[in-house]
Amino acid sequence: MGSSSRSAQQLVLLGIILLATNPFGVQARTLKIHKLEKLSQDEEYVHSHLRFAEFEENVLKVSGELNLHHHLDNDWVIEFKVSQEKDGNYERLFLLETKVCDFMESYYKDFFYERIKDYSNAPHPGNCPLPKEHYRLEDYPLDVHVLKKLMTPGQYRIKYKLKNDDKVILSYMAEVEVD
Repeated sequence: MGSSSRSAQQLVLLGIILLATNPFGVQARTLKIHKLEKLSQDEEYVHSHLRFAEFEENVLKVSGELNLHHHLDNDWVIEFKVSQEKDGNYERLFLLETKVCDFMESYYKDFFYERIKDYSNAPHPGNCPLPKEHYRLEDYPLDVHVLKKLMTPGQYRIKYKLKNDDKVILSYMAEVEVD
């Protein structure tokens, strides 16, 4: 998700990181991404593609692209929700809703930019509004070893939406299992 493409990928990663709440000290042995699905995409604004591949034990290679047809500013909103399955239903653990430029100046700058800049044409965190661009992320090595030790076992659903005037422009959903 270039900035937006990077945002989607980064938000999926942030979701996994945020799932690392383990109040009982249980250590997970495996982390599996069962599904990564693009739920919607308004091609007038954006075209995206995101993929994960297992590279080696505990390391996933993350790649993706985002062809952004319009600039993104604080009129655009990122929504990120993490839910955990409890008794057949998913209960929300975390909800983040933030404007794009605010996201760039905080979460993106603090958690993602330094990690992904060598694997992408990611914009600098201070570069907002985000310009129309074809953003790419190539073979970013996501080490899930630490996350597996921190996450509580269970089924998780991570949803990401990019919205403009409450209209969903892009959305992804990931289903993750921790044993």
